[in-house]
Amino acid sequence: RVIEACGLDPSEWQGFAFGTGVDRLAMLKYGLTDLRAFFDGDIKWLKHNGFSAFDLPSISAGAVS
Repeated sequence: RVIEACGLDPSEWQGFAFGTGVDRLAMLKYGLTDLRAFFDGDIKWLKHNGFSAFDLPSISAGAVS
């Protein structure tokens, strides 16, 4: 349906899409079960999981310093 929506003939064209976001990788790394918590902006949740609103990621320290 996506190919049709782009105006292409699906009998001539085919496709496959795969992707993962940084948020999903962080879920795996930190063992989180609910993606929605990342977007709630709850300071208590951030502190509970070891994040700080003022942490700056760096190459040497990673996402969490």
